[in-house]
Amino acid sequence: MTALALALTLTTNSAAQMGAAAPQQETAKAVFEQMLAKYHEAKTVAGKVVFEQTARSASGEKKVAIATTLFISKPKKFSLQQTRTPADTSGTLSNSFWAISDGKKMGYSIPKGLLPGDPPKMYEAVPDYAGVSEGLDAFAPLLLDRSFPIAVAFYNEYEMRLLLQEVVNFKFGEPKEMEFAGKPAWVIEAQYIRFRAKDGRPEIRIPIYFYISKDYDLLGMEYEENLMDGQVTYRLESKWTAQLERDVEIPDTTFIVK
Repeated sequence: MTALALALTLTTNSAAQMGAAAPQQETAKAVFEQMLAKYHEAKTVAGKVVFEQTARSASGEKKVAIATTLFISKPKKFSLQQTRTPADTSGTLSNSFWAISDGKKMGYSIPKGLLPGDPPKMYEAVPDYAGVSEGLDAFAPLLLDRSFPIAVAFYNEYEMRLLLQEVVNFKFGEPKEMEFAGKPAWVIEAQYIRFRAKDGRPEIRIPIYFYISKDYDLLGMEYEENLMDGQVTYRLESKWTAQLERDVEIPDTTFIVK
């Protein structure tokens, strides 16, 4: 099995094996895999992920940001809050989301109009699941920002695979290293299969960039693409900045379900 195939498999055992030692050869694949292994090994993760998206067209530009604050203590304890800026005023999008678990019981907010009776929140027992998912499976479709950095923080294998199964040809970027979010970082470039070939439409790949610190923290990722909306072409820029700390002390009061 190749090193890249090993990363894309994302099994618990393979991640643990990868974390046993630093990469023997400093390659883009090895750095990326070591980053995954570090989050797999982490007992706690705390911090913030900010998603910024800019859409540019001939008529101007629009911007939106979604900030996620999260605290995770394995197994099964977490607290997550997401907020959209600027707030959507059309009433079609949620502007905030929260989820919390004390390890036995979890609660999360419900978008208006989603369920009969329009309950504002839902509570359920934390499932006694196998593998590593840390409860994200229960509410992932409701997230304002359902993204790779969030999945890595939780180390949710399914959510991570949603992106990684579409990413190929990892290599160091040019430049190989740069400062990102105030920290020295490796620049890892890959090809993101944005649209697979279908019904005569060719496969479309775009460059995607991951920024990983020398301590194997995921600092961020970004990509750009052109999209059509009717007769209007947009240049869409999507960027995530992560400030996540591993193995920090998190008070149990953080995980009180109310």
